[in-house]
Amino acid sequence: MSERVSVKIPAEEAHFAKVDAERIKRLREDEKQRSDETYREKHRYHCFRCGTQSLVEVTKGPVVVDICVNEGCGAVHLDGGELDQIAENGDFIKSSCRKLADIFKR
Repeated sequence: MSERVSVKIPAEEAHFAKVDAERIKRLREDEKQRSDETYREKHRYHCFRCGTQSLVEVTKGPVVVDICVNEGCGAVHLDGGELDQIAENGDFIKSSCRKLADIFKR
């Protein structure tokens, strides 16, 4: 039968192991953030629906929406909070319903 051997890590080694683990965690987080930013910038004006680089910003009142101008697509991209802004502005909705419906009919 074999005996169990326990090894105690000195406090200094434990400290450096913790520091290294924190450094690795920060490096991974930084790399993920850089990777996400690179991806976003590379696909900045790409339409999620048709995949082409064909988005244009359209400003109407307080709202700026991205619309795909690719023939046959016409997808409307809304960033966070833009739908709420559109819903709050009744005049915008009334004047835009026909235009938005035309876009979706394409």
